[in-house]
Amino acid sequence: MRVSAAFLLVLAAFAAWTGAASAQPRQLPALAPAAEDGLQRALTRGRLTEAQYALERARSLFRLGAVRREFGDVERPAGRDATLILRDLAIRLRELSGAERRQGERVLARPGDGDVQVGNGWSPAATRATPDCGVGDEVCVHWVTTTSDKPTDLSYPARVQDTFEAVWDHEVETLDYREPLPDFGKGGDDRLDVYLDNLGRGIFGYCAPDTDVLLHFPSDFAYPVYCVVDDDYSVAEYGTPPGDPPDPDGFLKVTAAHEFFHAVQGAYDLFEDGWLMEGTATNMEETVYPDLDDNIFYLRSFSPLTRPGSPLDRWGFGDSEYGSWIFWRFLEEKVFGSDPTVIRRVWERAAWAFGPDDYSLQAVARVLRANGRNLADEFRRFGEVNRLRAYLDGSHYPRTPTHRSFRLGTGRRSTGWQARRLNHLTTHYISFRPRRSGVSRRARLRVEVDVAGSGGRASLIVHRTNGTFGVRRFALNSRGRDVRHVSFARGAVRRVDLILSNGSSRMRRCFTDDFAPLYSCLGVPRDDRRNYRFHARLRR
Repeated sequence: MRVSAAFLLVLAAFAAWTGAASAQPRQLPALAPAAEDGLQRALTRGRLTEAQYALERARSLFRLGAVRREFGDVERPAGRDATLILRDLAIRLRELSGAERRQGERVLARPGDGDVQVGNGWSPAATRATPDCGVGDEVCVHWVTTTSDKPTDLSYPARVQDTFEAVWDHEVETLDYREPLPDFGKGGDDRLDVYLDNLGRGIFGYCAPDTDVLLHFPSDFAYPVYCVVDDDYSVAEYGTPPGDPPDPDGFLKVTAAHEFFHAVQGAYDLFEDGWLMEGTATNMEETVYPDLDDNIFYLRSFSPLTRPGSPLDRWGFGDSEYGSWIFWRFLEEKVFGSDPTVIRRVWERAAWAFGPDDYSLQAVARVLRANGRNLADEFRRFGEVNRLRAYLDGSHYPRTPTHRSFRLGTGRRSTGWQARRLNHLTTHYISFRPRRSGVSRRARLRVEVDVAGSGGRASLIVHRTNGTFGVRRFALNSRGRDVRHVSFARGAVRRVDLILSNGSSRMRRCFTDDFAPLYSCLGVPRDDRRNYRFHARLRR
């Protein structure tokens, strides 16, 4: 039954692909961003093609010293980027030939597939165990019983299988995502294969397409994959596991939730934008294991909470694609009432072989529109929720920065007209605080905004001294202007926040190669550098 289902799935994928391919061409996704190092310079100067660069960047995951000897100051790739780095090589493999093609195949080979000396291969001297995956199970775990790749705890392989089976149940059975594509019997049958390997080097795990399957699979955009996780996640290599108290299998659990979702993405479209791929996979850690909170690290590192002035859909810049997971959390918790299936609906629209093949922002906007919502309006609300940290785990999240603060009262009763330039999908926060003198107990604050242009929005949050707050939104006219009056009473109001929001999702020149920042569809935003103005005046 599994083989028949797999065969029918392949036929369906082929039929969908041929119809879609005739209607719209697709180019390869951008290379995963990396440091400006020897490899980047070799690519820029034409010494390397994109395919050759992808090969060397993938080699640097596992054989950094060898790559440095040839290209000089090559940065060690972030281990969390392994999946996209290996994807870059896999989808460009057909552009290589001869020795380079063979080396690329060895980098991408599964552990145990012959004499693998480039990637995370098992030593040829290792003895491979034959795990009992169980009848009807969806995942098969592979491990060895000798060499440094063997698990130190004999119970660990069973825990890995139980964890991946639990993740499968949650993501596929409960949330109704498509299951990973069958791999034509690689690893023994069509079940998802998970390999235990001594990873280290900051690599928690990865999923990669099979080279032989990739070269013959009828779709260029949806692939079956195999996954690799560490053989023990020892504290010496990875530090204290997440959880309070720490869960001994915490790193295994969040890695399984994250990487398995990459395997799921392979059944939709592996060519999608990086912020969609990594943001939704990182959010899945929170969805499946809400008590572990390992992904809060990315909120503190680079996220719409800590860097609201950076476009939401930018990726490859300071871990921004990982920090964007808070937007998907916002959609789940706040827009759709704790409904995690909203992200599935986005992926269904983004799918190449099975859906409309929207690019990431298109998919989000159209899912919202189908539910009577507008992306610019919801992005404004996103800024409000972030400012208030009004999430289920919000007390653990970092606070948003204030871009400008004004104290009004004696000596200064008005800000005068002020201006800020906002790029697409960014937010700026301006605060107004009452001075100790010159502010009566009946004082009001008059705030006028001019945020003309597509996606422009504004709102006010009044923070009261008793700990409560109120939100007032501007109803902009056709010129993008409006005025709001709110309480600014001495002793009753702690501060008033003005939130300026550029919720534009309009892009042009999609899928071109001549635009450096990586945004949705590799396109050029149409509404960046918009000039937003505001004026606040104290009224007695």
